[in-house]
Amino acid sequence: MQQKKSQVLLAIQENQVREHTVDDTLHDQAEGLRRLLAQDVARIVTIASGRNGVGKTGIVLNLAVSLARRGRNVLVLDENAGKTNLSRLLGLEPQYDLLHVLRREKTMEQIILRGPEGIGIVPAAQGVKALAELDAGSGERLVESFRQLPQPVDVVLMDAVAGIERNVLSLSLAAQEVVVVVSNQPASITDAYALIKVLSQDYAKQKFRILINTVSAEAAQAIFDNMAQAAGRFLDVSLDYMGYVPLDDKLKQSSRMHRPVVDAFPSAPSAVAFRQLTEMLEQWPYPTADNGRLDVFMQRLIQSSRITGNLHNTRMT
Repeated sequence: MQQKKSQVLLAIQENQVREHTVDDTLHDQAEGLRRLLAQDVARIVTIASGRNGVGKTGIVLNLAVSLARRGRNVLVLDENAGKTNLSRLLGLEPQYDLLHVLRREKTMEQIILRGPEGIGIVPAAQGVKALAELDAGSGERLVESFRQLPQPVDVVLMDAVAGIERNVLSLSLAAQEVVVVVSNQPASITDAYALIKVLSQDYAKQKFRILINTVSAEAAQAIFDNMAQAAGRFLDVSLDYMGYVPLDDKLKQSSRMHRPVVDAFPSAPSAVAFRQLTEMLEQWPYPTADNGRLDVFMQRLIQSSRITGNLHNTRMT
């Protein structure tokens, strides 16, 4: 009797394994077919913050590397200048900027830097500022340069300058998703709320994802709940809790090493959190061709740069 029970249990377990394998195979096949049919469609996400010092660029780096390890071709559009940009965080020295492409001095392929796991980095601090002033011909050349990238891009992460500068606003308007990074500092929370307020009241952006950095799980949830309560009372927006990155000495240590923590210390709590955040990001609704093609994205970015530039100029007069 005991032997018969064991045989039954073994048969059930084997059947469950087969079912799980079939489910995984079907999911992989569906994912492969989707990527084949929409190979020129990418997720486009702006990572923003209300102020400097919240760890935004480190988040961009670790998300990019985590996505690349999942087989995604990742392109980072880096709007930051000087020592705060992604290139310098990795110990790289960018020679060119998106502005060189606008001036027809370099191609997109020539200005792209390669980081860990092959992620592409586009230095764009100067180029993004010039988008609002592009004439029709220059704009079309920029759009065409993204059509001619040597390989398809699955994910575009935009590391926006902190604050409410017009360039930040244009990147946020052009993206499919906006992630606002917040720390546990009161000024960070206040400035993040101000950024959301400007984007919602002046430009009708209504959906934001909130990522809390270097805090405990309890503190992160409390910060988000307070922000969501205030937004619910005073703003017509939807705030979604993306998650948090725990306070972790390994995160600081990896930054000093010019390496992402998911690479340098893969078992660290922050590295585990980044892998979980990456899995969540990949579960977001997949973009359509209308808002996921890179050339269409660049057209939106040029248009939104003009809109924010015009409003900025109107306010200055």
